[in-house]
Amino acid sequence: MRKINLYITITFYTFFLFLLIDFILGEKFLKRIGFIYQEDLYRIKNYHYDYSLKENLNTKFANWGNNYYTLCTDSRGFKFDCIENEKKHYQIAFIGDSFTEGIGLPYENTFVGQFKIKTGLNAVNLGVASYSPSIFLKKIKYLINNNIISFDHLVVSIDLTDLEDDWSRQYDENINKTKKNHFSEKFNLKIFLARHFPITYLISKKVNWFIKLNVLKNLNVEHLDFSLNKASWSYIENYPKLNEKLELNINNMNQIYSFLKKNNIKFSILVYPHQASILFDKKDSLYKKIWKDYCKNKCYRFIDAFTIFFVELESSTKEKIMSKYFIKGDPHFNIYGNSVISKILMKEIF
Repeated sequence: MRKINLYITITFYTFFLFLLIDFILGEKFLKRIGFIYQEDLYRIKNYHYDYSLKENLNTKFANWGNNYYTLCTDSRGFKFDCIENEKKHYQIAFIGDSFTEGIGLPYENTFVGQFKIKTGLNAVNLGVASYSPSIFLKKIKYLINNNIISFDHLVVSIDLTDLEDDWSRQYDENINKTKKNHFSEKFNLKIFLARHFPITYLISKKVNWFIKLNVLKNLNVEHLDFSLNKASWSYIENYPKLNEKLELNINNMNQIYSFLKKNNIKFSILVYPHQASILFDKKDSLYKKIWKDYCKNKCYRFIDAFTIFFVELESSTKEKIMSKYFIKGDPHFNIYGNSVISKILMKEIF
């Protein structure tokens, strides 16, 4: 019994000493090696278009989920390859949300990066996680009207989540605010640890992901849930306020189209699936049909990177498709999924 008490005492004091060192030196140590352990250290408020990536970043330790990856941004907060000098004029620009940003992946593994490398075109990535058409419009207007950059062609990656993101931004502000407050309260301990005990936070996060990916079986996650994921509007019957939400989404896209036309900039739309699409949707998806129809007489190109995954599904399984093209335990494309998108882009744009 005395031996057990001694072990407990030693463990307690060791843990206490570790926390003390982490509290005093943890943040300084991580900064010194360029470790960005919190997303809000590189996703910052922007007064012209809500938020953006922080300018002049260069780190090998940007964090997303269970991944650490190289992230570089230029002086305007655009994700790039860490090497090339920034330009003022580009042949082609891409804008979208986290799929376009290529969250969790270095630039060269994203579909924008792969497209740029393979084609040699001057391309710029304006995408940032959780963007939607209302922010696309603000950002491109600000960049063009203030002569920050110019481009000949804009590819808008219209994500399935954009429907709800636009709606929450413009029509459900009070509800959205309540959700954010709930989120903040729910993760209060997480935020406290990240700010004051960063090394402890990183260790606990790694342990949490190890348990999720290797111990728990049949883990229920929102992006794979039939009705909770934001892609569900494309296949669920009687989806709440669908027509109103689509009208808002399309109205924002119309404003983008009109602005680009006025400035003699080509306008194309890119569509692609989520994992929930693979699980529950079909090749002739409502999402694909809406934006294909929208593109008639408006778009330079309608770029369909949705159908190809369903064609492959005819000789494979849903589980194999998701495992092959998406990050494990995450809703986003891995390098192979991004490669599919980049090949479609090259085929459709040239």
